[in-house]
Amino acid sequence: MPNRRYHIHVVCADNEQPLVLDSLAIFFQARAFLTYDVSSKLPQATLYGRQCIDACDYTLIIIGDSYGTAKDMGVSQMHLSYLNAKAKLKPLLILIKIHHEDADVSRQLQDFTRIVQQQAKHVYYYDMDTNIEHLLIYAYENMVSNHEVKEGWVRISEKLEKSNLQTITAQYVSPLSTSTAVQRDSSLAESSISDNSVADNSVTANSLSKPLKLIETFTIQYSAQAYEGGNLSDITRMMTLTWQEVLHALAKMPGTFSSYSLQSCINRLVTSKADQEVKQEMPNVHAVSRCRIAQSDLNKLQHVLVAANWIQLTTYGVRVSQEMWKLTFYVKNLFEQGQPKALNKQ
Repeated sequence: MPNRRYHIHVVCADNEQPLVLDSLAIFFQARAFLTYDVSSKLPQATLYGRQCIDACDYTLIIIGDSYGTAKDMGVSQMHLSYLNAKAKLKPLLILIKIHHEDADVSRQLQDFTRIVQQQAKHVYYYDMDTNIEHLLIYAYENMVSNHEVKEGWVRISEKLEKSNLQTITAQYVSPLSTSTAVQRDSSLAESSISDNSVADNSVTANSLSKPLKLIETFTIQYSAQAYEGGNLSDITRMMTLTWQEVLHALAKMPGTFSSYSLQSCINRLVTSKADQEVKQEMPNVHAVSRCRIAQSDLNKLQHVLVAANWIQLTTYGVRVSQEMWKLTFYVKNLFEQGQPKALNKQ
């Protein structure tokens, strides 16, 4: 299994097969980021599905008991998403439920299933007794090996974790001013790792990325305004932070937050340290304000937090401003353990 996490868009009928979808979520927790078709009752459902398919690396089609609600064009959202994925030449993994002979299966679902079976290459069948996880182990690995996507979100490997964050740059990604990071673009489809940035280290398919060491440091660039003798000057400086400081800052975030809120959180952390650091370097400065982390470093930091399983995406939008994030259970638990205890584990 590649040392990457991909974006997989799941296509299925409205509100169907919750246990199957839950099984997918559990199986792909350490393997991929999932988005799903939303209810066809929402006016944005078709646009959202198209945007997710445009952005995804693979598309997973689940055909169960329902064809879904037919829209104005006479076809369901599931059917539309399938046609869109085919048009975009997305690698498809298709799961089709086997029905008993006396099952009440609609004509539309029968026709759609027949079309998919005729057109698709990777079709797998299941029923109520099938262990979905066991089925996916083979099906997913087979799809990835047959349709390798060279992009994706790269996990922090064991080798990178043991390296000093200031030397990780050459092995992992372009510098977060000599820190571990990944470059973020405006959509999941564009969130790829540059060719010279991938660390070719293997991890097991079931493992999450290695935890960040709370006592380890990394460096970011920030800008600020310094007031000296009545004059205002714009300054740019480097600052060293620890992951422990970042953890404390994140613990104050609300249940869900935007990328802008994450930026404000880090800016507050930078501000809390910048005043003293700038005054030590510039003794005549009497005030420091408008401290802002460099946008490129914020983008990279955000990716490191995702790769380390500290934050996770809850709502995906076509623009970064529409994305909503939340802290993971892992990082909440890490904070609740207490810093002395957490540090002893490092």
